[in-house]
Amino acid sequence: MTPNEFYQLRRKHELTKRAKKLVKECGNNTQDMIKKIAFKQEAGMFPKDYIERYDHTWKD
Repeated sequence: MTPNEFYQLRRKHELTKRAKKLVKECGNNTQDMIKKIAFKQEAGMFPKDYIERYDHTWKD
């Protein structure tokens, strides 16, 4: 296993653990939805054009 493959595997494992924790602990209120969306952006689950289009919608 190359170092890059190990890094990708480890990153996927950590993201999976965090995702399971978010699903278990978070409900459907606004703050929890913002946490879920921020996690998806960090994990790369949103396309770049989506982030650029809706980047300022969550800011107060």
